[in-house]
Amino acid sequence: MTSAAFPWKNGRPPHLPCGPGDIAKNVLTPGDPDRVRLLADMLEDVTDFGRKREFAVITGTYEGVRLTICSTGIGGPSTEIALVELAMLGAKRVVRIGGMSSLVPEYATGSFVAVDRAIGDTGTARTYRAAGGEATASPRIVNGLVGAAAQLGLTCRPGMVASTDSYYFGQDRRYRSGDDGQDLSGNFIDRFQAQGAIGVEMESEITMTVGRAIGLETGCLLGVHGNRATDDWLDDYEATQRNLLRIAGRAFSSTEWELRSKS
Repeated sequence: MTSAAFPWKNGRPPHLPCGPGDIAKNVLTPGDPDRVRLLADMLEDVTDFGRKREFAVITGTYEGVRLTICSTGIGGPSTEIALVELAMLGAKRVVRIGGMSSLVPEYATGSFVAVDRAIGDTGTARTYRAAGGEATASPRIVNGLVGAAAQLGLTCRPGMVASTDSYYFGQDRRYRSGDDGQDLSGNFIDRFQAQGAIGVEMESEITMTVGRAIGLETGCLLGVHGNRATDDWLDDYEATQRNLLRIAGRAFSSTEWELRSKS
């Protein structure tokens, strides 16, 4: 029976546009639904389950491995919804693929970070810490991503990022209109740097903390879209987004024998 406490119907969740048997064990989660469409032509045997709110879902194969791509929208609450419903539909391993701003000059735009740990105090992660969640990635996934990037001739290094619920004030961006362009800074970037974060974004802490609490093996692969130390910004990041799939897909493919043994 469908209930307010568990509003699923006929095995289908209330948010994701899919049902039993539609989700692969290996899942990639970009934030933007349009990136699901962008990456669809890189898969074979694709089934498109459509879009519901910010959640677009496809499943296909990449280098012979069945793979689902599901968008999460921006920030913690929608990411939590996607992760919980994906897990209940059979997902075992989830890698967030998205963008970040680097806080150090040596992580240039167009490079990649395999997140091993996240700091921050996002509301959703705080909630799931009470359920045993922790913002650390699976070492196997981190190593797999770094190794896959090396195979593809791409630069990817492990690192710790800071996650925030705020895109503007919480990342020291201009947040009010006006000619002078000057706003009161919260000095969040300086604090993140002082804690050792090499980048800032909005979903990694949630992905890993929620994933740990609900039994998913998780990781986060981020392309550097901006660099706050140099103020460089990547206007066209389609190639970066496609490379996120190439790296993560190769990581799942090259370690599939081990993943099967532990499924």
